[in-house]
Amino acid sequence: MEQLNRLREVLKRRYTGEQVSLLAEVLALAAEKGKIAYEEIKCDDETKRNLLLLTYKERLLLPTGTTNASISLAWEDRILKAMPGETYEIPNVIQHLILHAKETGEWNPETAVKKYLQEIREPEADKMLNAFKGLIEEVNSLTSQGTTVKITPETIKKVCQKHNLKININRLIVEFKGGGIISPNITNPPKEGTITYEINPSLIS
Repeated sequence: MEQLNRLREVLKRRYTGEQVSLLAEVLALAAEKGKIAYEEIKCDDETKRNLLLLTYKERLLLPTGTTNASISLAWEDRILKAMPGETYEIPNVIQHLILHAKETGEWNPETAVKKYLQEIREPEADKMLNAFKGLIEEVNSLTSQGTTVKITPETIKKVCQKHNLKININRLIVEFKGGGIISPNITNPPKEGTITYEINPSLIS
């Protein structure tokens, strides 16, 4: 109960006006199991729909279903259905984020990314963590100026060069996608075939 209360408090600070008690219970269960079923969310249907919409928008929980023709695991390709029989998974990095928040009462994306990289035994974990920090700085810098943020492999390369990080960019992208840190933007690709990546909004302050 004490851990759940700590999670409630950190969610209350981040998601003002939302039903944080229910949100905390849902995220705590999902973090424990790695996923949660529609039937396990204990509230009325309308509240449940609103909650699932919030968790999808914030990339805290992702529907397991995709479009019929899709072989992509991109977040925007997931089909959100709030109905019995549906299951929603928690990205690896968010699982660590929620578990850490339960233990400490802190919303700490850097620690979550670090724990994920340690979990997969990434040999360049320190460099990748520093690259993540640099990307967040870049995002915060751009958003503060009112500019639409577009993270590309070139953006990642620039951040790594800025921080003197000699790292395999392709490997970093693979590991970040696998952990739920970034996801490719496939519906509105930029010109010249350069892919854009969305950073998980729950990892941005």
